[in-house]
Amino acid sequence: MVLSTETYYTRRPEIPAFIHTEKCWPEVDKYSPCEAVCPLHQDVPNYIMAIAQGDASKALAIIRETNPLPSICGRVCHHPCETECNRKVVDSPIAIQALKRFAADWGSSRKPRPAKRKKAERVAVVGGGPAGLTAAHDLVKMGYGVAVFDAAPMPGGILTSAIPDFILPTEAVQADIDYIEALGVKIHSNIRIGRDIGLDTLSRQGFGAMLIAVGAQKSAMLNIRGSKLSGIIPALQFLGEAKRRELVALGGKVWVIGGGAVAMDCARTALRLGASEVHAACLECRADMPAYDWEIEEAEREGVSIHPSLAPQRFTSKGGSRVSGIEFKRVASTSLDSEGRISWTLIEGPGSDFSAECDTVIVAIGQATDMTGFSGGPFNISRGGAVVVNEATGETNAPGIFAAGDVTTIRGTVSEAMAAGRRAARSIDQYLSGRPIVAVKDDREMITIKPEQVPIYLSRHDQWEVSKLTARQAITTFKEVNLGYTFWQAVEEARRCLNCRMCANCVFERGQLCFETAGRLL
Repeated sequence: MVLSTETYYTRRPEIPAFIHTEKCWPEVDKYSPCEAVCPLHQDVPNYIMAIAQGDASKALAIIRETNPLPSICGRVCHHPCETECNRKVVDSPIAIQALKRFAADWGSSRKPRPAKRKKAERVAVVGGGPAGLTAAHDLVKMGYGVAVFDAAPMPGGILTSAIPDFILPTEAVQADIDYIEALGVKIHSNIRIGRDIGLDTLSRQGFGAMLIAVGAQKSAMLNIRGSKLSGIIPALQFLGEAKRRELVALGGKVWVIGGGAVAMDCARTALRLGASEVHAACLECRADMPAYDWEIEEAEREGVSIHPSLAPQRFTSKGGSRVSGIEFKRVASTSLDSEGRISWTLIEGPGSDFSAECDTVIVAIGQATDMTGFSGGPFNISRGGAVVVNEATGETNAPGIFAAGDVTTIRGTVSEAMAAGRRAARSIDQYLSGRPIVAVKDDREMITIKPEQVPIYLSRHDQWEVSKLTARQAITTFKEVNLGYTFWQAVEEARRCLNCRMCANCVFERGQLCFETAGRLL
């Protein structure tokens, strides 16, 4: 089947292989934008080409070369690859995240063979979230013995403890974890450092290096009048109870304090638990809200009312011990310091006050680390409770102990945590091999395409829309809202890819220079 939107390379799969083996022009050593901005530098062009050729299993195999969590990233990655996609100069970016999910859902579920044990050393990974799982995956493939110790019944960190099933189903996380375990990673659940085992014990058991990747599993709380009233719930506690089905109903008016992804998750969860109204208030103006646009749009689509530029001043009660109202002041402006801490200026005078009735308040103003069990440890902890590391290598000040992900002073998204885990794994390998610990740099340039370079014969077709539950359907169930692509939708979407890493500059700029290459191909 040949579509008008497909590029030449989807019909000539031998061309990319030729380019990579023959290195026909130096442009091959550049990144396509999707690779360059991906924290994991995934081989996006090649896995999209595999989908364009109808081979989801091949696409999944390519993804797993650099990403051990494809089912997860296909659903919750912040996908900067799409923001920078060169296809946007033609019509709209390629739906790269949706295609990754398609590959994970449709590709082969066959378990891999265990990685070959090549090295005597063992590594302990404390924490089974995105950073820890990625590091464990990389280290076991390097040939190390790897054990993950996680405090929860199921590894995954916030992926399994808090992100709602309607965004990230537990079975999708489990599929990725099963793959990592099949490679030979040993996962020990319900093991908490300081309660069940100590770092010194792990060292005595023969682990030559340790990675601390316990994440940020505590909700920050407001310190204002009335904050001790009942009915005020920390966000991660609320999401965890809802995910475990311990909280099955929530009536009345619910206010969520916060404007990030967790706040949007809380608001959408409250709707599913039966709240009659759900409101979300945050300090930031609409344009500066920490949540991504699509997260805010989904919340509003389902019925959440967003109230930007409001600062809570106190919680009130109608004579009892339970919260019944919130008093706000309007915010004039906000700013962030070098460490990402927010400050704000209030509007004073008439019209600056705002109050609202409520039955429940969910506080989603950020997460904090829980270093219980690590106090007095050999590595430095910041005043804010995070492990101090070398950002480029994941080293702490203690030899043989590394840290990655949200437990450190460097926090970010799921894929950024995974990238931090990968950097730490490389450093651990260098450390255990007796080599100097140095950061791995990739200085390749990024290929960009200008509108005037787009051939006039290239057909225009906007991104294929991903099917999803209607808003009315969505708020009545915890089933996944996004339904993913069908087979042919995925193939057609993949065929929109310009393959700009492969030959973009040859096609758009250098056709007159490629006669020799063309002769060897044709």
